[in-house]
Order: sequence, then C-alpha cells, then structure tokens
Amino acid sequence: MGDPAGSKRRYLSVAIAQLDCNLDGDRKKRIATNLGKLSSYTELITSLRHADLIVFPEVFIQGPDGAHSHEMAEPIPSGPITQALIKLAKEQRVWLVPGTLFEKGADSKVYNTAIVISPEGEIVARYRKLFPARPPEPSAMGSEFVVFDIPGKGRMGILICADIWQPEVARTLAWMGAEVILKPTFQDDSEGGINNRIPMCITRAIENQAYVVDCNASAPLCNGHSSIVDPEGRIVEQLGTSESYTSAVLDLDKVHQVREHGSFAGGFTLLKFWAYQRAFKHFPPYEKGIENGEVFKGLSKGYPADPSQFRPYGE
Repeated sequence: MGDPAGSKRRYLSVAIAQLDCNLDGDRKKRIATNLGKLSSYTELITSLRHADLIVFPEVFIQGPDGAHSHEMAEPIPSGPITQALIKLAKEQRVWLVPGTLFEKGADSKVYNTAIVISPEGEIVARYRKLFPARPPEPSAMGSEFVVFDIPGKGRMGILICADIWQPEVARTLAWMGAEVILKPTFQDDSEGGINNRIPMCITRAIENQAYVVDCNASAPLCNGHSSIVDPEGRIVEQLGTSESYTSAVLDLDKVHQVREHGSFAGGFTLLKFWAYQRAFKHFPPYEKGIENGEVFKGLSKGYPADPSQFRPYGE
C-alpha cells in the first residue's frame, strides 16, 4: 500500500471493547447475554465516537467452553449468531470483528473462527485460528492466512490469540501487505498474561512495522490490558483489567513511511532488510525441513490434534 505524493492521508479509527464474558451454565442464556452485551457496546461506541472498526475479544459470545464447542458451533454465514452480527454491523454502519465463533465446518470439524463484517453486512473475511492453544483448546487447526481491505483506508490482517506466539503468522500477513494486524484474544495470567502478551504485540509491531490491535477479555476471567501498538512499538492505547473500551486513530501512511525510511532514528528498514539481505536469502529451516532441526532432537514428535493426546509430564 503506497503513499503517493499529494494523496489524501489514510486514517482509520479503531475501537477495542474489553468485556467480561458471561459463562452461565445454560449455554443458550449465556450466548444471548454475551451477544446482547456486544450489541450494546457496539451501539454505545458508534453513538459516542466515530469508529470505522470495532474489535471484540476471542470466543466472547459463546465463551471459552471447548468441552461443549461441538454443541455450540454453527455454520458461517447461515448460523443464527452470525446472522445477528451481520444485522448489527449493517444497522450501525461499522466494520465489525466480533471476537471469534466456534464454527461448524463443512468437514464436520469445529474451528475457532474470526469473521470480519462490513458496514454493508457482508462477511469480507473468515479466518480459522492456525495455532489453537494446546492442551486447553480442542478446535481444529486452520490452514489459511487472511487479509482484507477497507476501501480508502488500507489492508488489515487477522490472527487470533496464541497465533502471535508463532512469528511466521504475523510476518506472513505483513508479506501479504497487512498494515494493521487485528488480534482477538482470551488470555489470563495462567497463560503468561501481560508478561508475554504485551511484549509479543510490541515485538510483532516492530519486526513487521505494522500496527497491532489486541483485544482481550476483562477480569475476572482474563487479565485485560488490551492495547493498540504502533509500527515502531509504541503503545498508543492500553486498558486496565476491568471492563472498558477505548479507541485510537491510526495513521496508515505512517506504516508506509516507517517501512520505507526506517524505525526510530531511521535506517531500521526491517522489512526491506528481510527481503534483500543476501546472507539470509535461503533459510535453512525451510530448505531442510523445520522438523529436522537440532532443536527437535530429543523432543517428542508431532503437534497433538486435541488435548486428549497430551501425556502428563514424566510419562
């Protein structure tokens, strides 16, 4: 995405809604409560401030209930939750990333899926989480990287929570042209909390010279601290642990400037360095097979398909 001389600057107003997820044992009631809250916050944000795009936490509507994901999963776009979200985005005239949903795929597998809905009510992107957190998350692994364009603004990429622990995911999105990386999240202190999530967001922003928009659920289930990070790793906005929301206006031309001229004091043109440094034109892990690396010798093989395949330490 270029920065033609004399062109109008590209600004994107992004809101993050850090909400407390209801986990009522009655799953129909839970979904109704959480969907109602998401709708209320969408209406509140669009009425009080201009927002082009609103992002909500991962698995917010159905709850982080992997044990019952098959029962709650629905096809996209025909499922009732998806249809309600389409109606909401269209009524409020806003780009909507409503966290993630348990999606029932045509292959009968259940995926942890993020959708992006345009102000016209069109699903413009569907992303299935590539790296579900094992062992607690039983959803199937996705297989595609996803970017989408907001006309007149720029290109967005999307990943979900634990995907950020794999640097290749964000790097691939940047390679595909993403200027903003959106990240619905559901993370508490037991999964590293802010000690790994915020540094990860900053690192991915710096190394890909892109904005990172991270929206977590609030306390008590999660530890909040949702944040928006700029292409040089500066935290533009950050929430505390309680239920709240905030917004920021992102200057997308800054992404082009940083990628072209460098970060910080200049000269750190990291993406161009990645593309043109001959010494690293061929990466051994990809030429020789990642699984053949020295680091994996002595480690058990494979990536378990579901938590039941994990064995306790010491066995």
